[in-house]
Amino acid sequence: MKKLILALVLLMPTVLAAKEHQVKLLTTDASGQTMIMEPNFLKIEQGDTVRFIPSDASHNAQSLVSPKGGVTFNTPMGKAAVVEFKQEGAYLYKCTPHFALGMLGVIQVGNAVNIDDVKAQWQTLQAGVVMNKERVTAVIAKIKS
Repeated sequence: MKKLILALVLLMPTVLAAKEHQVKLLTTDASGQTMIMEPNFLKIEQGDTVRFIPSDASHNAQSLVSPKGGVTFNTPMGKAAVVEFKQEGAYLYKCTPHFALGMLGVIQVGNAVNIDDVKAQWQTLQAGVVMNKERVTAVIAKIKS
């Protein structure tokens, strides 16, 4: 019983330390950029959550690349949703209907253990992006292991 109580006490700071972050899925941001995640690069810790908040019914967030054992997600169109990130690594995600317009973002959880995979996948995926390709490439360049 003492071991159980000790284990619970030791885990409490981890649970209490988890943070919720927000990513807005925007048609246009304050600077005039279109089809953008705000922020489009987010660095968080293991166990943190991200609340995806679409500006209208035409946006969602769907994972494209996740680290091995990492969460995959596909949030409902036009509805806010929370995703918990337990596995460290880089997560590349898109707004499904606006992928071709470069509406992609990156969430880095702790160390980017799969940085090479994200970069390799982007080399393939970018053929389907017709706008804002440079913006996505710049966001991926922010990933640090």
